[in-house]
Amino acid sequence: MHERHRDRRQCSLKGRVLIISTLCVACGIWSGLVCPSGGAFPAPSLPIYNNASDPTNAGASYVTSASCAACHPSFFELHNRHGHAQAFQSTNGSAPVYPADVEGPGVPDPPPGFDWSQIAYVLGGYTKGAYFINLDGFLMTTGGTGTSTRWNLANAANGTAPGFTPYEPALVNLSLPHEVNRRFTTGAQAPQPMGPLSQDSRPGIGGTWVEAGVQCEACHGPGSNHVPRPAARDLFVDSSGAQSCRNCHSGSPGLEEGAIPARDGFISARSEWVELKASGGHASFACTFCHDPHRSTTYDRTNAIRNQCRACHTTENMALHDGKVFTHPNGYTEVLSCESCHMPFAGRVVSAAAPEVVGPLARMGDSRTHIFRITTDPIDYTGFFTPDGSQVVRDAQGKAALTADFVCLRCHNDVALPNLSFSVDRASEIAIGVHREF
Repeated sequence: MHERHRDRRQCSLKGRVLIISTLCVACGIWSGLVCPSGGAFPAPSLPIYNNASDPTNAGASYVTSASCAACHPSFFELHNRHGHAQAFQSTNGSAPVYPADVEGPGVPDPPPGFDWSQIAYVLGGYTKGAYFINLDGFLMTTGGTGTSTRWNLANAANGTAPGFTPYEPALVNLSLPHEVNRRFTTGAQAPQPMGPLSQDSRPGIGGTWVEAGVQCEACHGPGSNHVPRPAARDLFVDSSGAQSCRNCHSGSPGLEEGAIPARDGFISARSEWVELKASGGHASFACTFCHDPHRSTTYDRTNAIRNQCRACHTTENMALHDGKVFTHPNGYTEVLSCESCHMPFAGRVVSAAAPEVVGPLARMGDSRTHIFRITTDPIDYTGFFTPDGSQVVRDAQGKAALTADFVCLRCHNDVALPNLSFSVDRASEIAIGVHREF
């Protein structure tokens, strides 16, 4: 965590914002980096990459991840444990199979009343939850089937138990257009007038793909030119994430540039890029400064996070929260860190905490946000979103700031910490000095 700036800046909410101290600017993971402490990260000694601009690799064709694994087995093994690799699977008439050396993922059954022979694909099922696609290529909804069709994995943090829950009860047929399936597959192509219109001739699917899941060539581009001449080192490498990460993690299609989509009081899934751009000084960061793109933050977090907050913020402290461990009555524990407050669970993929877990005022989804700024205005989540609830509020500079019900109240509520339970007003008041030593 970081000491609060003495000079308070105005955000779109017309109030005080808890600003993380002067931020280092990451122009790219391989460039030298100067931090607030005055130190610098020297550029590491790494191989030279000769293609940072052409994701088509000069018009190459796809060779699939099996070909990549032949020469890069260690990278393949690491990536196979990543959520990208497991994002989308063909069932082949049976339950999807996930890496055996990880605990937690799994979709044991299809929706009630169905068997695996009636399921063509499973979307997700590795870290948060799963959606099911029927033989016609449509997402199975509660409205179309009369049963619960979304599988929630267990989530200790927000108290979610594994099981099926309703999904889109008002919709019957929910298609899987190219704009959606391209985010979960490799080599996705929009419907071609003179070619295939849908994967496996399933009418609910828009376009086709080469390989299910976000595999090697989804980020590095097609590899047919690389295989016979690897020494050229001209396979696409995007060290900033500006093309690869942004392509899939920019929120909902159709919104204006920089908009952060929301639904039902939470940030919508896969919005990390636009969240980061609204996070103040961190907006210039390359995704790969913090993340090793080949490693899972869920199952290999120690190695997956390249730089923790204090890599730059060397002089900051956690003051009131230093050395504390949050323990919920349901058994969930969390060693408090910078991320506990500055990356709360403001996003939702499949689940959110019920009032029985976090009290009536707190907001807690299942995904940590990349908006690091926190407002100390005494307002709740309704002020964090636009009046129609479809977007996060941003100020004239495009910045956003989290409200106390996402940050403070997920712990300071009458369920988890009844002796330290706060209202939004009280939490906002305390937050002003939360980084001060007393």
